[in-house]
Amino acid sequence: MRIKSNYYEGAMPESFRPRSDERGLALVSVLLIMSLMLMLGLAVTFTAISDSAVTSNFKNTTSGFYAAEAGINNLHRLIRSKQLVLSSLPETPKVITGEPSLGEKDFIPTGEKLLSISEHLPNDSAYKTRVKLSDFHAPFSANDNDPNHSGQKVTYINPTRPTLGQLEPYSVNYRLESVGEGVAGLNGSVTLLEQGTINFTLLATANNGGVKFGSFSEFALYLDHFNPYRPAGGFIYQGLGPGDHFSGRVHTNERLGFWTTADGQDAPVFKGKVSQSYPTASYYRHMAGFPPAPVDADSEVVGGVLVAPKFLAGFDRGVEPIPPAGNTFNQARAVLDGGFLPTTTAPTNAELHANLRISDDLAKPLPESKAPTSTGPDLAPGVYIPTDGESFTGSGIYVMGDADDVQLTADKSGSRQIIKITRGDKTTTVTIDLDAGTTSIDSGHGVKTLRGIPIDRSLLSGGSRPAASLYVYGNVNSLHGPGRIADDQPLPGIDSDFAVTVTAGGYQTGDGQHPVAGGNIKITGDLVYETPVVDSAGNAINQNARNLLGIYASGGNIEIPIDGEAPTNLTVNASMAAFVLKDAQDNPVFGSNGRAYGGHVRSNLNNWESTPDMGRFTLVGGMQSSVYDNFSVYDGQSHGYTYQGVWDARYDQSKAPPFYPGYVVDTRDPNGIAEIKVAKNEPTVLSYKRVYYGQK
Repeated sequence: MRIKSNYYEGAMPESFRPRSDERGLALVSVLLIMSLMLMLGLAVTFTAISDSAVTSNFKNTTSGFYAAEAGINNLHRLIRSKQLVLSSLPETPKVITGEPSLGEKDFIPTGEKLLSISEHLPNDSAYKTRVKLSDFHAPFSANDNDPNHSGQKVTYINPTRPTLGQLEPYSVNYRLESVGEGVAGLNGSVTLLEQGTINFTLLATANNGGVKFGSFSEFALYLDHFNPYRPAGGFIYQGLGPGDHFSGRVHTNERLGFWTTADGQDAPVFKGKVSQSYPTASYYRHMAGFPPAPVDADSEVVGGVLVAPKFLAGFDRGVEPIPPAGNTFNQARAVLDGGFLPTTTAPTNAELHANLRISDDLAKPLPESKAPTSTGPDLAPGVYIPTDGESFTGSGIYVMGDADDVQLTADKSGSRQIIKITRGDKTTTVTIDLDAGTTSIDSGHGVKTLRGIPIDRSLLSGGSRPAASLYVYGNVNSLHGPGRIADDQPLPGIDSDFAVTVTAGGYQTGDGQHPVAGGNIKITGDLVYETPVVDSAGNAINQNARNLLGIYASGGNIEIPIDGEAPTNLTVNASMAAFVLKDAQDNPVFGSNGRAYGGHVRSNLNNWESTPDMGRFTLVGGMQSSVYDNFSVYDGQSHGYTYQGVWDARYDQSKAPPFYPGYVVDTRDPNGIAEIKVAKNEPTVLSYKRVYYGQK
């Protein structure tokens, strides 16, 4: 059957027939879409490749940076090392007294060679360094009198004994370059550039061995002079007697005297080593008439009674004297620099004016001194702080003129040391907050808080500790702690984590009527540590405690008053020293009575008959002085304080109050060779720059 269709091939309506231009457009569209897909694919591919390259390059660059930084760090280590400073010296160095020992021609090429290094690191990165040294400055001669060269000269450890050694300050500029490669020899190159200055100081002696610095705090009792037969005040005898107990080392450069009651009882007790330079010692008993001649023995029968001190660790006679010479460093200078270098040289006026500001106006620098090279301070009376107005830059407090009252307090509410200094009707309060790392000054015009705290940088171990030098150019008329609580127990004056030495500096006035002033300290109250270092029986405890107190009368006396200014049964935790005043040539200054000024630790016994028994003066630590003196008179009963020494065993471990006076022992071999050591090395970075791919 045939069906007739209205449509047949070749007879479709025009509206249903595809046009040729539409077929071309469709083809173009398909091609465009395919091209777009291809480009997107290529883009993804190139992006992945690029990301991989960027990531790899970033890793290489980062690796190069760390390699360059490793080079910088190694250079910093070398710059701070003794090797850099000493490598240019000959194996047998030559030291000329007063002249620099190191020359530019030797130092610069040797130093540049030492600091040019390279290293291939385990991660296949590498670095190489180059250093350029320039502007080498050696110190001027010690005899250079140009005031502009002050602080840039060779200085002697002891100006009166130049052969003991000298300090030589140097400086040199450096420019270092450290090139790091992320992959050794390929890409990822990073260059670090740094410029700075190296300041270093040499300690040079003409004979090897040099000098040994010791602290007088090593002694429970040290006496340069001791003569039992010639006491002041009309007495017939003086010595260590009833009630005296010493736990640490005792020494005199002369002769010791010992005495007992009339029946030979209550002899002095010595738990530590006792020594003297004379071969014979003196013994006496009360009511025995004139004292007998000295003997070479540990005891003596006096008037039929045995006088036998208890030497529990032995008594050596005829030993070498221990020189009382000066300080390892000057306490006034320590206020400025923390005792960084061993020296006995006092700061000049130029140094004082440059580093100190008066507590009334810490924002204002001091004017220039009219006598910049003089070591006789020309500051106006007042309390001075080492600061630039924002930071505490030194290691103590400088008081110009007498301090009428000084109170030391350990703030039990926190780790804070409080020092109150009163001059006339004005009190300056210095609060050292150890936890916050700040120092606050209150002189009655509002509180100014400075960044930083005083630090002792003089430790031979190379470390540091929170500590201060309180230096008074004059007298300290009253030194004490915060008082006592209800049960008559003293409140702590020294914070557990702090140490301080209080110094009164004596000086010659040039006035014939009053040739000497200052240097005296009067202790009017208890001074005890927040962390005790002995128990009630005198046994050592808390030997890692950091609280330490030094009391030093430089050219004056330490007085323990017995007229009511101080309480009965006084307790002091400290090492105390008093040495005679010396002139610029290191000779004692004598008064019209033929006696040297200062050097006593004592009580004023002029009116001893009317003085009651003051109980015990307990010293946990030691005392050292030029001459021996007394705290009481015994005529059948005691008038004044009976001394009781309790040893602070930490002093046996080379621990000492900060900036405490020291002794110098010459350990040089007269026939030995010269010796040079690095006393200080302080690089300072002035600029730093990072450069990628070698572009500068």
